[in-house]
Amino acid sequence: MIDENGPHYFVAFQSPGPNWVQGVKYNEQPGFMDHVGYMIEMQEKGLTVLSGPFMEKAGGLNGVLADGGMTIFKAADLEEAIKIGTDDPTVKSGLLNVEVKMMWVPFHT
Repeated sequence: MIDENGPHYFVAFQSPGPNWVQGVKYNEQPGFMDHVGYMIEMQEKGLTVLSGPFMEKAGGLNGVLADGGMTIFKAADLEEAIKIGTDDPTVKSGLLNVEVKMMWVPFHT
């Protein structure tokens, strides 16, 4: 069934920024732990629905990480969502670029 008044979430697509070091794994990039800390903070505030890196091969840290990742989070509106996405210290440092889009969810459980 279609929920015509379904919830809205915000999706942040993180991709390599101008300070991304080519040939270095995502989790070994300079400042990566700053990103992890920010994601933990967003999760503790109840804003994160799900978040993680893109993968080339499954297996978590034993798999093969691809460049970039995605976060789905809650915000009051697109302006707040963009602020959350751009306040990530790795976006501010240029390690990551971020694009934030609003998503309407008419199909959900």
